[in-house]
Amino acid sequence: MLTPFQSRAERALTETPFFGELGRESLRDVQRTSVRRGDLLFAKGDASDHLFALVSGQVKLFSTPAPGREMSLEIIAPGELVGELGIVDATPRHASVGALAHSELATIGRHALEALLERRPELHASLSRATTRSAARLAERAEDVAFLNIERRLEKTLADLAGRFGEAVERGTRIRLRQQDLADVLGVSRESVSRALAGPSFCQRLELGRGSITLLRE
Repeated sequence: MLTPFQSRAERALTETPFFGELGRESLRDVQRTSVRRGDLLFAKGDASDHLFALVSGQVKLFSTPAPGREMSLEIIAPGELVGELGIVDATPRHASVGALAHSELATIGRHALEALLERRPELHASLSRATTRSAARLAERAEDVAFLNIERRLEKTLADLAGRFGEAVERGTRIRLRQQDLADVLGVSRESVSRALAGPSFCQRLELGRGSITLLRE
């Protein structure tokens, strides 16, 4: 019998690579972990000893290229994997993951994962596809930073976030995200994001709230 958390994870991760293919018997290997807003799940350089999937909440993948400077590489939504790159090639964590909100994650340790893959080798392909997609998203983000201006990056990022974890509300789609967190994803200052959001490209298409941005219906 599954624990209450394992049952929640089963429902939440139906479409998640690898976790969504485990089945009830293999879900017994899955454990629960939680992090509060501001907490680290793991830091760059840590051993890649667990694979995670976000069940609820919001976390970010980030690096610190210089002391006091932080760059968000990805915001991770419920139903998405966390830490898959290092777990596949057995390398230390290439970036840190911290919580943007209280978050609950399903996790499976390396030894349990290796035993599971030995019993069910078809899961290797699912995990490999997931890591390929993650690497491609990070490469695309790096290209965007290099070649697109802030307005185009902002438009693209808002559309991506709305599609992945936007909430349908009466006036459009609401994204629960602070402007500072959005600025970190774009690699610019909060002031630059505020100016862009107030500019002609966005001011009539968005509604700014406390800790949220709503993309208005046209």
